[in-house]
Amino acid sequence: MPPTPRPRVKEAVDRFVARVRHNIDVHLETLAQDLVKVVQDEGTGGVNVERLVAELGKGPTSEPPDTRLDALAKLVGAMRLLDEAVSLRAILDALGRGASGQAERVAVMLVEGDTLRAFADFGYSAGPRPGDIPADTYGAISRAVSDRQRTNMTASGGTLASDLPAFMRPGVGKAGLVIPLAISGNVVAIVFAEGPDRHVQPESGAIWTESIEVLVRHTASRLENVTTSRTVEVLTKPA
Repeated sequence: MPPTPRPRVKEAVDRFVARVRHNIDVHLETLAQDLVKVVQDEGTGGVNVERLVAELGKGPTSEPPDTRLDALAKLVGAMRLLDEAVSLRAILDALGRGASGQAERVAVMLVEGDTLRAFADFGYSAGPRPGDIPADTYGAISRAVSDRQRTNMTASGGTLASDLPAFMRPGVGKAGLVIPLAISGNVVAIVFAEGPDRHVQPESGAIWTESIEVLVRHTASRLENVTTSRTVEVLTKPA
């Protein structure tokens, strides 16, 4: 049998672990505040930045630091992918991939006239897959496009199933989110995401809805920058 650690050795190890966890909490709080400040400067619309800061930067009494560190690392990584994308399609693809790191199912739909075109989807291992649909067939989709209105829904209440296509209906214990992606006031895409319903699973510490909104807002900013840069390039290019 291995020798039992002496009490003083164990105490030294415990103190070291406590210092490491404290440092992680301090850095998490600082990084969360810095990240939210950047998002605020870009314009957040309806993003609940206070909740995002509180959840990502919670102290030792919340869920384990490595869980929050992983969530924050995924969000920062997704924003970095958006910053590195240089084409419109690449930016939208980065949005879908980044959102899939926050939610269990994600669909990005492009608005083309009166039709929503399936652009990218993640997490659809079973059930109906995203496909092209008329934009005015479903109430929640129509409101998202015409009124730039976000829609929240759960399997147990809220938005009626008839308001959404089958691939946007959340499962039991899940919540769904439909967010319009607008450039210069025009909705160019719809993002659907599904994840844990925080009212049903409070232990999940679900902040995925705020994270998705942050990514959508950042995507809109990136698309604005790219389209503006290209417009300027065309206008200033010698004839």
